[in-house]
Amino acid sequence: MLKLATKQDLDAIIDFCDGDLLGTRISCYCLSYGFERDFLGIWIDESDGRISCVISKFYDSVTVVSKSESIYEIRDFINMIGYRNLEMNLGTCQKLGFKASSVKKAYVFTGTTESLGAESLAEEYYRQLYNLVSKNISGSFSDSEEAYLSFLSDFTFRKRRLLARCKGFVENNKLVSSVITAAESDSSALLSAVASDIGVRGKGYGKKTVLTMVDELLKEKKKVFVIALNESAESFYEHIGFSFCEEIAFIK
Repeated sequence: MLKLATKQDLDAIIDFCDGDLLGTRISCYCLSYGFERDFLGIWIDESDGRISCVISKFYDSVTVVSKSESIYEIRDFINMIGYRNLEMNLGTCQKLGFKASSVKKAYVFTGTTESLGAESLAEEYYRQLYNLVSKNISGSFSDSEEAYLSFLSDFTFRKRRLLARCKGFVENNKLVSSVITAAESDSSALLSAVASDIGVRGKGYGKKTVLTMVDELLKEKKKVFVIALNESAESFYEHIGFSFCEEIAFIK
């Protein structure tokens, strides 16, 4: 039966989500914001004293990680709380009877790497980072001021709690490549905002930026995930050492 999670459930939630791509996002919410925020809700389904499903609602975006057999209850509950964006593993999506608006391939890093020179970015470059991604990755970031301020608020809040980081290359005070961790937990990280300025394409900046970030995360014993937004991104991630792990369904 689904119930609203409390801080007493944190360890069980982290354990259930350990090593799961979308579970990384939910764990990051719990570790960053706790359980008493108006904009965040965490619900769990328990069976025999063990969690079998975790649902998070961050504003109007819902994330689901489930191994539960309570199909109808979970589906009805998701519809009841409402959402603008809903994400879950494709198998879970099909099991619950939702129709995916899009399906993206997810990857986990299995290659070898080393630090390749990308630097950690100071806050003065966050606006350039946002503009770089919104300009070069269609549909990744909205170009509105409100969307940027929302990103900035969330990212800096998590960064102060050591649950977010960003790297890139800067040339003549201009950011030419970027990557951030969209979510982090003690055991894993989800990469996002992987972009390179069109003027440096083919020079290896994107690869060096991502692999520098991956190297840092691997040294902390974290599993590193990424979701490819298109076929070009799929080829890029496969080329630099990522392996396909699952498909993620997005429902609007």
